[in-house]
Amino acid sequence: MSRLLLLSGGLDSACIAAWLRPELCLSINYGQRPATAERRAADAVARQLRIPIAHVTVDASAVGSGLLVSDQETAGRPTEWWPYRNQLLITLAAAWGIGRGTHEVMLGTVAGDGERHADGTPAFLESMAALLRVQEGRLTVSAPAQDLQTEELLLRSQIDDATLAWTHSCHRDNIPCGDCPGCRKRVATLTAAERLR
Repeated sequence: MSRLLLLSGGLDSACIAAWLRPELCLSINYGQRPATAERRAADAVARQLRIPIAHVTVDASAVGSGLLVSDQETAGRPTEWWPYRNQLLITLAAAWGIGRGTHEVMLGTVAGDGERHADGTPAFLESMAALLRVQEGRLTVSAPAQDLQTEELLLRSQIDDATLAWTHSCHRDNIPCGDCPGCRKRVATLTAAERLR
């Protein structure tokens, strides 16, 4: 039995990979605009940490919204909101992993994610874990860093700078735009972590 980490190549999932060393990582191209950079980052992080990684492509861009698909406004929602994204990714990871000995799907949810997205709350994670347990394979889902801020996770993980440098956080493009929530969070996190060191 093995743990499967959804590795997007961003700060949070890269730190979890460095901290908990799962047996396998999975990168999913679900039709997001920065998919190429995310795959490149995930591959580099996995290579640096010597963790096997696999890739799945399921184009769900037709049901996406927000910056991950286009620059169109998402009225009343965070700019990067993609409906049911974590539910989709967990389902794909579980479906892929069940035949490969996976017993747990881990994702990079951190403290504060639930303030912007319902699929970052403890209630969502508990519901998804319960749903997976009643299905074939009885997999579970976990968010090991759900009680940590990203800067706390970064320090706890002891991720090295060479691995950290490969991460990609932009929601808008394969080249960081510097202005989306992902890019802004990255700068704020690295600055805060430097202060805590």
